[in-house]
Amino acid sequence: MTDPSPFGLLLRSLRVERNLTLEALSAASGVSVRTIGDLERGVSTSPQRRTVDALAEGLGLDVAARHAFLRAARARVRVVDSPEAPGAIPPHRVFDFSGREREIRDALDVLEGEPPSGRPRPALVISGAPGIGKTTGAVEILARGRTADLPTVFVGLDGFNPSPLTPLQIITAMLRQLPGSEQKPPTDLDGAAKQWRAAVDASPVRVLLDNAANEAQVRPILSICSGDVVVVTSRRSLAGLEGVRRLRFDPLQRDASIALLRHLIPQAGADLDALDEIAGLCDDIPLALRVVGSRIASRPSWNVEDLLFRLRTAEDRLRLLVAGDLAVESAISLSYEELDPRTAALFRWISLIGGKTFGAHLAAAAVRSTDVAEVEVRLDDLTDLGLLEARGGDRYRLHDLMRLFGVNKLRSTVGPDEIERRRAHIRTWLLGTLERAGAWYEPNREPQVGGSTGRVFVDADDAATWIRAEAEHWWPAYSEAAELGEDATVVDVADALHWYSDVWLAWGNWHPFFSLAVAAARNLGDAAMEATHLGYLAWAEIVETGDRERAVFTGRAALEAAQRAGDATQEGWANYYVGWASWLLNRAADAAIAADRAVDAFSRSDDRAGVENAQLLATMIHNTRGEHFAAIERMEATLARIQADPEADSFLNLITQYAAYLDLVDAYIAVGRHDDGIRAGAIGIRIARALKDDMRVALMMRRHIRALIAAGESAAAMAEVDEALRLLGPGSSEAFVFARFRAEIAQLLEGRELRPNPDPRGSREAP
Repeated sequence: MTDPSPFGLLLRSLRVERNLTLEALSAASGVSVRTIGDLERGVSTSPQRRTVDALAEGLGLDVAARHAFLRAARARVRVVDSPEAPGAIPPHRVFDFSGREREIRDALDVLEGEPPSGRPRPALVISGAPGIGKTTGAVEILARGRTADLPTVFVGLDGFNPSPLTPLQIITAMLRQLPGSEQKPPTDLDGAAKQWRAAVDASPVRVLLDNAANEAQVRPILSICSGDVVVVTSRRSLAGLEGVRRLRFDPLQRDASIALLRHLIPQAGADLDALDEIAGLCDDIPLALRVVGSRIASRPSWNVEDLLFRLRTAEDRLRLLVAGDLAVESAISLSYEELDPRTAALFRWISLIGGKTFGAHLAAAAVRSTDVAEVEVRLDDLTDLGLLEARGGDRYRLHDLMRLFGVNKLRSTVGPDEIERRRAHIRTWLLGTLERAGAWYEPNREPQVGGSTGRVFVDADDAATWIRAEAEHWWPAYSEAAELGEDATVVDVADALHWYSDVWLAWGNWHPFFSLAVAAARNLGDAAMEATHLGYLAWAEIVETGDRERAVFTGRAALEAAQRAGDATQEGWANYYVGWASWLLNRAADAAIAADRAVDAFSRSDDRAGVENAQLLATMIHNTRGEHFAAIERMEATLARIQADPEADSFLNLITQYAAYLDLVDAYIAVGRHDDGIRAGAIGIRIARALKDDMRVALMMRRHIRALIAAGESAAAMAEVDEALRLLGPGSSEAFVFARFRAEIAQLLEGRELRPNPDPRGSREAP
């Protein structure tokens, strides 16, 4: 009598559990009694998909149970004594293996180094994404080791078959490859262990177990092979295994990808740019690279440009990555089919998320879930199967080929209208979250207002972390909203980010950001709003692009719009930006007139913060004209008023104080009050640190260093220069200034005379 298959056992269990007779299930499903009986008894082991679906419907299975039911139906019955039993022929070593030098060194340290004292040598588990080259890498590792002359026992574990090999089947297949394989096959693991140890203790071997399904499948084998050289590959990390060492394969380094392509495509020659682009389009995944190489090698009429032309069409890329029995899509499918329905849906929907990385909250938004913790668990499942890459913290990366696979699955699951609705939902969520985040830095906005779409933040630091981490997502969403004519959203978001832009000067996209807001405000026909965003744009032209001439023009356009709207506050800010830009252009007379007009406009609107900023600008202009004593008196008075304010530590007041201390240090140096300059610079550095802005810290350090040099404190100045260089890093635009300071101070320490600096300000940073 034939033994029941796993599917037959499950079918009978579900039928009995629901108290259904064969006849009752036949009536409910439309499948004949004979067919159901044959399936349950194992007479039939390969049901058609429509039969499985009909039985699932008749049994009333939910989505998750249907998934398990379908997987069981795909399983095939294994017969241990079959002449087709697994395991005899290991994969060959490839002649064109490239890269992985670090991984190979680490692996050989595990397999051939001294084992931990008193403990057996650990097995090595190699995991990674589909097509990443785990098996090829394992073979290469074993071929390069000192034990390369030992025989290798290889078993393919069929980990992605719904019915993978059992431990007894695995050890039986291993024993068949040893001398004395004519022995009677073991009937249990204890007998197998004794046979194995008796054989390998006399004649050592290495073991390669390829494509493990889970920990339970290989744990007994690792126990039997304790102390032997054992390598296990799996798409899963097999995190539950004890006493093993793990090695995860990531995509190849680009130079290794290019080296592999040059082996595979000799006609590419020295066209490194083309090979680099091909490698990028293949995500540096070895299987994809090998498929591309084989595909072009099998078509003598193709050249590299022909291939690139086809690969650049993203929707066709997976279809092109097929060569004979090598197919990237098929490799990914094996992992995808392992997913339960909800995790598979998550994988499909996150394929709509662009950018290099994303966070769990954004993934939750993609599936319209409020349970971020559950989404994180499912993201970990995707990571464990190699479909997703964990990048630290709650950041994940979906490689392009995985994204294309997910989008293709999405298109076959839902219609294009639903995909567009979900894209719109993700965009709305991103911009709603962005507005909430920016509100933490806006003096008169409420950051926890309900009603808008998006997540909330516990504090300003939490909000700032999100803004920076997700800029690669919200910036395209904002641009798309502008393109789609969502003007009210665009101006609201830009207004919320205005003050945060002062914190994150290094982003580098504020000018196009506020340009879109200006266009949106004009579309809305709101003159006051237009004036507001023109002011923000003038700010970006002053501090980001450095186009001060353009900033004067933009500021005057803002003034005209503010006057049309009858908005005195915006008149004040427009004049402020005109004055600021004119001051930086060394047009002191124009700057002074604009500053006075700003003070007047702010006074008319009773905007005290605006008045303080405009008066501070006027003071800076006096300082530039050489009226240092008057400037010191006015700046000290301004600072005293601000610091007496109960809200002195608010973001807006800290920004104003920072600007005041920048110029106050210069004024003190100019009149010879070096100790006061050092003190003011130290306070300014503390304020910049409170603003959590490294660039502002470095700029204030620049002032402080000049005060230290002027006071003869060269050693202290040198120490602060070194700290500033560490803070900025070698690639910073300001780093060269500090390097120059360092050289100047070194001259001082050597007793050489410095050439005088004609401008004690060094350069005129934005107030």
